[in-house]
Amino acid sequence: MERLNVGVNGGKNLDKGQLYCCEIDSNLPLLEWIDHAVQSSDDHVVFFSRLPHRRLLDQLDITKVETYWLTDRIGQGHIAPDLGQVHSLILARIKNHRGLIILEGLEWLVALHGETTVLNFIRSLRDDLHRTQWSLLLPVNPLAFNSIWVARLHREAPLMELSGPRTESIESRTFDEEPHEEPLPDDRGSTEEGLPHLVMLTRLPEIGFTKHILRKRILQWRRMGLDVSEVEPALYLEDSDAHALYSIVEEKVRRAVELERRIEAVKSNLSASELTTSKFRIRQLTGLDQIESMMFTD
Repeated sequence: MERLNVGVNGGKNLDKGQLYCCEIDSNLPLLEWIDHAVQSSDDHVVFFSRLPHRRLLDQLDITKVETYWLTDRIGQGHIAPDLGQVHSLILARIKNHRGLIILEGLEWLVALHGETTVLNFIRSLRDDLHRTQWSLLLPVNPLAFNSIWVARLHREAPLMELSGPRTESIESRTFDEEPHEEPLPDDRGSTEEGLPHLVMLTRLPEIGFTKHILRKRILQWRRMGLDVSEVEPALYLEDSDAHALYSIVEEKVRRAVELERRIEAVKSNLSASELTTSKFRIRQLTGLDQIESMMFTD
């Protein structure tokens, strides 16, 4: 039986044609694991999430994942929390190709449809997956369910423990930072104002510049809380034009990082409002001239 080569249970892999569940108490480990799955396998990945796309952008390169926001709202990339609709979409996907489906939001589905109905839905999925080239993972918070129901769930979808390198490790292999540069902050690192720390990243030269590298750099910037929407059109330009646009935004980011460092050095002279407002504007990459003029002219 073929397996999906991503880390679970300390190194075991997901068997094709099988249904699994994993226990999580936050989305971050799951998103890190999905990011690792995307990087380490050529399989197609489909992700049903309770989080809107703009929230996933902070942790996941959604250009490589087929994502659906599980929501009552109507829109592109949205899907209602209707078991029939979800089932139909999954059936359409597993008829072709090969890959992994992650269905998050089981707690909400149970609240809407009841434990028995959802368990029958999961049994149907297990039967549908049999002899296909797809695996399906159900992330759950066990504290949200009756323990007896969780035991029944495990009989249909064996429990797997997610493992694999943290997102920072993946990024360090993609971007070899210069010795003087700081590592990317993780989700615990933040300023006194609750903002992610800004760090100086190595410049990306035009030689060897690719859209894959650009996507990873955009993801790094977003995780620092920077609004780099200006560079996103570069993903659809020729490489030389893409790097030219990237270079403009890169210079703004480097200036923003340096400006925040200078603000930190004189923050005792600033009011809490001035400090917070300036740092938010820095992350928007707007008004850098005005902030510098206001803070540092004699």
